[in-house]
Amino acid sequence: MDRGEGRKRSNAGDINTGEETVHMTGMDHRRILASLALAGALLPVAACAQIPTAGPAQSASSEHSKPIPSEPGSRGTSALVIANGHGWTEAGLDGAMPAPNSCHYGTATNGGQLPDPSCTPGSIDPTVTQSNIDSTLGRSGGYTSSVRPPAAMTDAAKKKVLAAYGIPASQSSRYELDHLVPLCAAGSSNLANLWPEANTFLPGTGSESSVVHNSKDRVEEYVCQAIREHQVQLAAAQKALATDWTAAVQTLGLPSIPDSYKG
Repeated sequence: MDRGEGRKRSNAGDINTGEETVHMTGMDHRRILASLALAGALLPVAACAQIPTAGPAQSASSEHSKPIPSEPGSRGTSALVIANGHGWTEAGLDGAMPAPNSCHYGTATNGGQLPDPSCTPGSIDPTVTQSNIDSTLGRSGGYTSSVRPPAAMTDAAKKKVLAAYGIPASQSSRYELDHLVPLCAAGSSNLANLWPEANTFLPGTGSESSVVHNSKDRVEEYVCQAIREHQVQLAAAQKALATDWTAAVQTLGLPSIPDSYKG
């Protein structure tokens, strides 16, 4: 309804209220017009005061609850993907494969390589919980070999993941298909958790061993040991490793990794 509906001007000096026509002249006419103008100016304020807040607040809340897109190469607010079990079946790895050249590395403050959170936010296996660590991650005989997908499956995926990060196939041997949240921390093999990590060591971060092939491997082994020994909470460790693996040890409040540590 328009604001003026119900008030129609009939003749030059008349105001039609819908019930009767009142004749106005001179000063009275001008006063009425001024009053109507003032009422029209105040109407938006009154209308705003009467609008219920529940509707707009609800809408704003649901808008802000949507995931915030991350800039390529930066660590954004992307949440960990909850996998369906281990993140793979006989049919292949779960998740969507990013398009070629769509993913971009980030760089941590210490120079370490970080995956693109829009492509690799990290993914976890929900069957492992804080309460069953001793019978899963810490069980006798090991855990990761029982949940790792077949090599043929990951080898095929590696080629496409390398392409997604713009890495030529000829450089494949310089990279490993890494689980951002490692299997030893209940990471899954969903594609949201896989990225091509360079097999390099940052200065002062140790050297290669039978289980350590790059700087991240060393951090993973150290943090996973702390998880199995109940020194840190599983969820906190998963988040720290996915957000910035280079700072995970400090984020979790663990002692610095000894120089002699080999995993």
